[in-house]
Amino acid sequence: MPDLLEVADVHRHFGGLRALNGVNLAIGAGERRAIIGPNGAGKTTLFNVMAGEIAPTSGRIFLDGEDVTRRKPYERSTRGLARTFQKNNLFLGLSVFENVRLAVQRRRGVSFGVVSSANGLSDVNAETLALLDQLDLRTREGAPARELSYGEQRQLEMAIALACRPRLLLLDEPTAGMSPAETASMVDLIKSFSRELTVLIIEHDMDVVFALADRVTVLHYGEVLVEGPPVEVRNNPEVLAVYLGTNPASSLHPGGVPGSP
Repeated sequence: MPDLLEVADVHRHFGGLRALNGVNLAIGAGERRAIIGPNGAGKTTLFNVMAGEIAPTSGRIFLDGEDVTRRKPYERSTRGLARTFQKNNLFLGLSVFENVRLAVQRRRGVSFGVVSSANGLSDVNAETLALLDQLDLRTREGAPARELSYGEQRQLEMAIALACRPRLLLLDEPTAGMSPAETASMVDLIKSFSRELTVLIIEHDMDVVFALADRVTVLHYGEVLVEGPPVEVRNNPEVLAVYLGTNPASSLHPGGVPGSP
């Protein structure tokens, strides 16, 4: 598979803290890649650099072969990159439908002013409803976002990201704080995505990682420690040592949160 995203020797320093220290990463088109690591490993910093929220101290980011290192987040969005955040980023006073419609409207460049065409608005509304169907939110379209359950709010944020029609979707802990039932629903949802969409996910729940990932990258102190298929990473002595503080003979079992015995 051709690489859709390349991270080339990326460093990010915050004063004397080296949050990222020479990270190299290549994500193939259509791949499902999980990034795991202990707290403070640099996972979210790496996502922020990929998305353009912060600039690297040095190194380069390529999206589909184009150097986007100095591109703003909205410029990367127009080139096919979307992301979700650890904390929901929604218009809580607007309805579910309105939250998604705004995202569709922005991507299409359709204004809701007096000069808007009926066809333009109709197309926006139809696309919005299709996204709500895809994310199992159609029955909640009129509800204010603040009235949704936490799991539904995460689904809504996903719908907003998908409204950008990305080629690459960055998911930052999409199941954090969810009940087991909500987590299972989110995993099924992500599994349903077409392979035309490349998915890069930060996740602490090993059940989620092993259910979704083609490959796993382990960060430790801002560096890539190990990379490979989930079964290899799960049994790697270096990974076990990082997560468990020792080098046990047993494997890192699904269902556990990294760092827990």
